[in-house]
Amino acid sequence: MTSVRQYLLLCLAIAGTSAATASDDTLDMLMRLQTGSFTSAAQARQDERYDEVIWHIVEIWPGQATGERWIYTEGWLPDAESPYMQRIARYSQREDGSIVAARYQLPDPSRFIGGWKETERFAGLDRASLVGLPGCETVMARTGPQRFEGGTVGTGCLNTHRGASYAVSQTVLDERGLVNWDRGFAEDGSQRWGPVAGGYRFRRLDDPGSCVDPVRLLVYGNVQQREQFVAYARALAESGLYPAYGGHYEATTPALAVLEGNPPSGRGVIIARFPCLEAVQGFWNSPEYGEIRKLREGIAEFEVLVLPALGPVPD
Repeated sequence: MTSVRQYLLLCLAIAGTSAATASDDTLDMLMRLQTGSFTSAAQARQDERYDEVIWHIVEIWPGQATGERWIYTEGWLPDAESPYMQRIARYSQREDGSIVAARYQLPDPSRFIGGWKETERFAGLDRASLVGLPGCETVMARTGPQRFEGGTVGTGCLNTHRGASYAVSQTVLDERGLVNWDRGFAEDGSQRWGPVAGGYRFRRLDDPGSCVDPVRLLVYGNVQQREQFVAYARALAESGLYPAYGGHYEATTPALAVLEGNPPSGRGVIIARFPCLEAVQGFWNSPEYGEIRKLREGIAEFEVLVLPALGPVPD
């Protein structure tokens, strides 16, 4: 049998969704989701540990090579005179359906500032002049109808910034935007740079529904048939719906202390944070969760509230 606390632990322990069957349109779909202009402004407004960053990502040299695609990325901070990041990546699909993105540095990158608006600048660029970054390849897998997840493999991406020895990059990509988590580590495994709490969340610049007012989801649970409840917990964990909508757990029972009242012994409480009310509603009303919710009908009673999250996240 399992309590609400055990249900939460199951959610955190079970791996994410299985990769979808590879199809011919996988690379096309990744290109469609990957390209565009993205901003982390919403995240920066609700969490002061993150900066406002803008990424412009465009495809270059379309149709010039079979089985591969190339993109150019330009990263900007507000009011900066020049981009802090320029890079080119070559995307190719493996037989198992996964996609490998090999990264390259540009020769004389200042020549290509603004290239996301004028892709013809790359017409005369000799690909042989690009400087590869061995070990920094990103492997992406399709994990849903319009969702990709992946990252670098191992510790082979050499990096010496702020005393690091290697860099690690993780990416989640879907129709709402992308999450990018780049970090640098020393040989002993200590983190030397990059965000600690999670990746940068980017939304498309033209998205009118930007999440800027974080909320907390408060769940009171009373489970009558705990053995059967495991199926619900497992399905929710495997669905990846919480991270897909920007949610994460913040607290769960058992309580460390009861300061007033006499709560029932079987009650469980979960507190989760979401980037905005619309994100919670998107999760709760999604067809995927509608099917999962059926697994707890008749075996558990829930009270679910959405509360405003007051103030910024502290350091």
